[in-house]
Amino acid sequence: MKFLRPAVLTLSLLLLAPIASAQFGGKAGFSEAFKPDLLPRDMTMIVQTLKLEEWQRPIVQSLLEDYKDSFKTGTDAIREKMVNSAKLQKNGGAKDMRSLLAPIEAWLPEKERLFEDLMDSIKSQLSENQKELWPKFERAVRRTRSLDDSDLSGEGVDLISILNQMQLKQDVLDPALPAMEQYEIALDAALKARDARISELLPKFTDAMENMDMQNGSQLQWQIMSERIVVRNIQDESIEKITLALAQPFATDFRTRALAQGYREVFQPDPLSNFFAAVLNLEDLTAQQRTAIESAQTSWNESFNGLQTRMLETTRADEPTKSKRKMLSNQAKKAAKDGTTAPEVPPDLLVPLRNEKNKMVQETRENVLKLLTPDQAERLSAGVPGVRPPAQTTTPGMYENADKKNSGNGEKSPAGSGSDGSPAEPTPAGNNQPPQAPETVE
Repeated sequence: MKFLRPAVLTLSLLLLAPIASAQFGGKAGFSEAFKPDLLPRDMTMIVQTLKLEEWQRPIVQSLLEDYKDSFKTGTDAIREKMVNSAKLQKNGGAKDMRSLLAPIEAWLPEKERLFEDLMDSIKSQLSENQKELWPKFERAVRRTRSLDDSDLSGEGVDLISILNQMQLKQDVLDPALPAMEQYEIALDAALKARDARISELLPKFTDAMENMDMQNGSQLQWQIMSERIVVRNIQDESIEKITLALAQPFATDFRTRALAQGYREVFQPDPLSNFFAAVLNLEDLTAQQRTAIESAQTSWNESFNGLQTRMLETTRADEPTKSKRKMLSNQAKKAAKDGTTAPEVPPDLLVPLRNEKNKMVQETRENVLKLLTPDQAERLSAGVPGVRPPAQTTTPGMYENADKKNSGNGEKSPAGSGSDGSPAEPTPAGNNQPPQAPETVE
C-alpha cells in the first residue's frame, strides 16, 4: 500500500484508519470519531439490561433517534470540512495533515458530550431499582461501543453476548455468574484504559502522519498494542474461567463458540470432516477398509487439533508484532523503489503453519483414497447419492430444547459442499453454529 497522499483522502474520509494501519501497522482510532456510541438497534440490550417497563421503551427509543440525528448532523459537518480541506490541498494548497485532521479533534469533545447527554436522559427515566442496574448497563454500553475497535484476534469477542445467545437455563448459568461479573469488571477497566490511551495519542499520530515519521508512528502504535494485549489476555483468561464454571456439555460449547469467534482463522471448520463422513458412508466397505479409514480419521483429528493448538499459540505471540512488520514492509517497498538498502522484514510465523495445514489435508485425502477400490473412488468423486455424508446434527442454541430433535433451523452445515466430501470455502466463525474447536487448548 502506498504512503499517504492528501489527494487520496478525497476518496473516503474513513480511509484515515486504514492509512494509519498502512503506515504504522495498526488501527489508531481515527474512524471511531464517525461511529455513534449507541444506536436504535441497541434497544434490545438496553431493555434487557435496565429491565425497562413497557411505558419507558418508546421514550428511550425516541431519545436514541434524537441522538442518532444529532450525531449525523455533526459528522456530516466534519466530513464537509475535511473534504473542503483536502480539495484545497489538492488544488495547490499547502500539504497540511494537521489542518485536515483538525475537524476530527474538534469533534471528539462534542461527540462525547452528545453521548453523555443521551446517557443522562436515559438515566432520568429510570426508577430507583433500575438505577441500581446502571453500573452494569454502563459496562454493557462500553462493550458495545468499544469491542468493535479491535485489532488483535481474541480482543473483540463479547463473552456475555455469547452466553446470551446460548440461552442457557438459569440453573445452568448460575455457577458461572461470579466469573461473568469478574469478566465484565476487568474487561471494562481494560477497555477504558485502552480507549483513553488511543485518545491521548491521536494528536501525536497526527504529527507522525504529518511528518511521515515512521519510527515515532511505530512506537505510538506499540503503546496502543500493549493496551490491546491486556484486553486480549482478559478475554482469553475469562474464556477458561467461565468454561470451568459451566457444566458439560455447555462448557465445551461455550468455549468452542468463544474461541471460534475470537480466533477465526485458527478455528475454521475441519476441512476433512465431510470427506470422512462421505467415505465412511460407502455401503460396500470391507471391515478391513473401515478399520483403516477410521484409524486415518483418528490420526487426522489428533494432528488437526494439535495444529490448531500451535496456530493459536503462534497467533497470540506473533500477531502483536504485526505493526512493526508492516512498518518494515512499507519501508522495504519504498527502499526498493528508491534503490536504497531495504530493512529486513521478520516473517509471518503463521505462514508455515498454513502451508503445513494444506499439506496435511492433501496427504490425508490421498492416503484415504488409496484405501478404496477404483470403483469406490469413482462413485465418491461422482457424487452418487448413496455415498453422500449423512446429515449432521449439533447442539441446539436453545438448551431448554436440547431433549428435542433438531428442526433443521439450527443444524450445522456440512464442512464441504462437494459430494465427495471435499472442503467448501470456510464459513466465518462466530455464526450460530461455530466450527468445532479442540476440547483442550493449552
